[in-house]
Amino acid sequence: MTTAEAIRTKVRRAPVGSFIRSSDLPGPRAAVLTALSRLHADGELVRVRNGLYWKGVKSRFGSGRPGLLEAAVKAAGDKGVGPAGWSATQVLGLSTQLPAIPEVAVPGPAPSFDGVRFHRRNNTARRELDFYEVALVEALRDFPRYSEVDLETVARTVKRLADEGKLRLKKVERVASSERSPALRRNLGALRALLDEAGPAA
Repeated sequence: MTTAEAIRTKVRRAPVGSFIRSSDLPGPRAAVLTALSRLHADGELVRVRNGLYWKGVKSRFGSGRPGLLEAAVKAAGDKGVGPAGWSATQVLGLSTQLPAIPEVAVPGPAPSFDGVRFHRRNNTARRELDFYEVALVEALRDFPRYSEVDLETVARTVKRLADEGKLRLKKVERVASSERSPALRRNLGALRALLDEAGPAA
């Protein structure tokens, strides 16, 4: 099987809504890029940026486009990358406010990506965090600035996300200990106290 055939098979088996990076595919780089380019031309993939594609739904209206926030997180590399500002609280369900421009926190240099506001964070320990964990750090860093709820509601939200396996509060606490924001540590401490009062630790 040629590189092009292998990649076409892999793409067709990928779930709709998947992001596909050229660096994750086997084969010579030139052959991989050529195969992805052809799949894009055939309408199988949507090109997000160099080396990053998205599998949409093929229809007479085209394949659609991925959400700006999700695409920006993928473009920034996933690890330790997540929403900031109103984007963070909206994702967590702490606000109904839809940001005019999606905001993303990145632990290092931000990629070039139109239509998104990136915030560089210098704490490399953030690379241990997942999407919702970054959102919580950002929300607590600025709390209550971008939230429309009180801390008790934040605690209930955190408990639910932890129960769903989407958030590890102990990991967030470890990473937050090396952050420069006193507000983050203060709000996280108050959040932990509320969770401990409510029952078993998250």
